[in-house]
Amino acid sequence: MEVLIDSNIILDWFLKRDQFYENSKAVLNKCWFGNIKSFITIHSLCDIYYLVGNKFPLEEKKKLIQFLLNRSEIIEENYNSVKAFIDYDFYDDLEDCLQIQSAQNLRLNYIITRNIKDFRYSTAQAVTPEQFLEMINWISIFDQSKQNFFNNLQTDIH
Repeated sequence: MEVLIDSNIILDWFLKRDQFYENSKAVLNKCWFGNIKSFITIHSLCDIYYLVGNKFPLEEKKKLIQFLLNRSEIIEENYNSVKAFIDYDFYDDLEDCLQIQSAQNLRLNYIITRNIKDFRYSTAQAVTPEQFLEMINWISIFDQSKQNFFNNLQTDIH
């Protein structure tokens, strides 16, 4: 599974935003230390750096960016991604357009965000952290059921 992580999820985790922190932390843990490949757009790194602002010293902000570089694939946007914003009337936000275009170009499965409505034109399904965690839980249960079935089948055969 491959997912694009919206900057608000990373900011919720890093800034420990009360009502969003736990779910964002759980999502990022699944992505960064599990078997889910995560992507972040290059402009999201800039947004994160800017929005962290003066709350942290420069060295700490650099460590955050380095950590993100080490844990996620970074997507570079291009001319065509920006041009889509100009060419298609349904895009009303450049940042969202760039993320949608990036997810589509890489054929990513999901965009994890708190702002689902911003990604209604995306081929990658936008899901909230809560929806993503529930989905991952169901996949895990399904995988365990398949494993149990396979183990039982092996026992029956022998």
